[in-house]
Amino acid sequence: MSATETRIAECAAWLFHEHGITATGVEALSKAAGISKRTLYERFGSKDGLVAAAFTSFDLPVFEKFTKPAEQATTPRGQIEQLFAELEAAIGSPEFRGCPFANASSEVADPDHPVHAVVRQHKDRFRRWFLSRAREAGAADPALLARQLMIVLDGIQGDALIQRSAKAARDGRLIVKALLDSALD
Repeated sequence: MSATETRIAECAAWLFHEHGITATGVEALSKAAGISKRTLYERFGSKDGLVAAAFTSFDLPVFEKFTKPAEQATTPRGQIEQLFAELEAAIGSPEFRGCPFANASSEVADPDHPVHAVVRQHKDRFRRWFLSRAREAGAADPALLARQLMIVLDGIQGDALIQRSAKAARDGRLIVKALLDSALD
């Protein structure tokens, strides 16, 4: 993507996350990005193309928002635990709107929509991160632990959004501790 396309995609990502994909029309997107609707279509082909580009632009920043601070911990287990502490802090902020990728996946019903491939890529990035730490920590079945941690990660975000409470994150951290205790003994 060109610098202009990246700027447009990043602007769109924030609008989609704040208001939803369906509720954010092309008129609002072009106005917020400071471009014409024609330019938007020339650059991305369609709103669907822009949606995929927008979430692609969100992928690494969202991933690193949680993994970079977590990687400051000195052990693989500590890194996993710190990631969930970072998640709890994010959920506690008034700006929390759930996982942008899970929200996009649930909002777009068409399984062939290009955003679903981006969502899978993002979730796979987190799964690989957990898998790497599970292996380093000596888990008997690192793939199983990584899948379980993904379920907890996604479950925390979903429940926190529904309940409008960080309690899910606190409870989830207890589940993570139990999973790690079981998998790493």
